[in-house]
Amino acid sequence: MRKQLEHLMTMAERPSVEVQVIPDAAGAHAGLAGSFVLFGFPNPSFSEVVCVEHRTGTLYMETPEETGEYTLIFDSLRSIALSPRDSLDLIAKVRQEL
Repeated sequence: MRKQLEHLMTMAERPSVEVQVIPDAAGAHAGLAGSFVLFGFPNPSFSEVVCVEHRTGTLYMETPEETGEYTLIFDSLRSIALSPRDSLDLIAKVRQEL
């Protein structure tokens, strides 16, 4: 686990990567319903895509209603997460304690 935490800290140094941790103290939140990936593209002619993996496959959603719902969830999760700096401090602390 130490190596995994080190890897997160290394990746967070990249300009295109931002790591944020949702602390246990945040309690129940929308992210507990399952993971997803929200893809956005710089070219406005490409719509956002949400990818949800489940037991028997992967679901890709592209309608504005679907992607809009996941955008709200993503924004909600970012708002309850620690800042990138505080997240890295927590990761370093947990790594040190292992």
